[in-house]
Amino acid sequence: MNSPRILVIILNWRQAVLTVECLETLRSMEGPTLDYLLIDNGSGDGSTEVFEKKIPWAAVLALPDNRGFAAATNMGLRKAINESYDFALLVNNDAFSEEDTLVKLLAESSADTALISPKILYESNPSLIWYGGGRQHPQLLEMRDRGLGKIDGAKWSSTRDVDYLLGTFLLVNIKAASKTGLFDERFFFYYEDLDWSLRFRQDGFRLRVVGEARVNHRVSASTGGKDNPLNLYYLARSSVVFFAKHARLGMPLSILVFRFGSAVKMLASLTFSGQFLSIRAYLAGLRDGIRLAMTSRA
Repeated sequence: MNSPRILVIILNWRQAVLTVECLETLRSMEGPTLDYLLIDNGSGDGSTEVFEKKIPWAAVLALPDNRGFAAATNMGLRKAINESYDFALLVNNDAFSEEDTLVKLLAESSADTALISPKILYESNPSLIWYGGGRQHPQLLEMRDRGLGKIDGAKWSSTRDVDYLLGTFLLVNIKAASKTGLFDERFFFYYEDLDWSLRFRQDGFRLRVVGEARVNHRVSASTGGKDNPLNLYYLARSSVVFFAKHARLGMPLSILVFRFGSAVKMLASLTFSGQFLSIRAYLAGLRDGIRLAMTSRA
């Protein structure tokens, strides 16, 4: 049996050293030979020169500006589709694989499985889970039971179907992606992976988490911390687009009440800590998300 053709897709934005470290770790994984596509999201800081020197074995696509996660990753996925790859491996540059991670993911691949993820642990404390699988709240669409901050153990070591997978480290079935479509590029970053998960499931595909496959996550290294103004802007904007897109008949009121309460809680927390620039960014994100959602439905 021929080895599957796999294209690794990894993005960089002004973090060349971190990205090189991540790619070197991926290169040491067991399994089939991989092709690498590194997409630089308009860093403008000399990152591409670092890549040419440090990792000449990786193809580099240098974009003139920052397209965000969804749009930039879609460029790589289109390459995988057009060049008849079997899988794409999407990797955040702050996620570090173990040697057998890919082999364990491939062992669970099948025609009806769209996405496969390892268990993701905190690099700073590998006994704690960052992502161990996600279920959809039956009314609110939120992800729950992902294991965030829980101690790793037998409960999180099984291989099972889940409702949501995160884009931190994903093995993508290219035939499934060709059918369902690529990331919705209205999500600059945040929520694009949850949206993709729902769309794959709506098309009848399975999502699997492999509890024996492990990745260590240097949390927030790629984004500079979740509470900075830029991240909060996109978190707010993407959340509005996601919930407006997927709210079903009979559910919008419960979702509206829940999201209003979530926004109030966030704003109260930012006010208490005196993060007034972050408050402005979060409110701007809510406003722009509403506009984007309304424009898309028009």
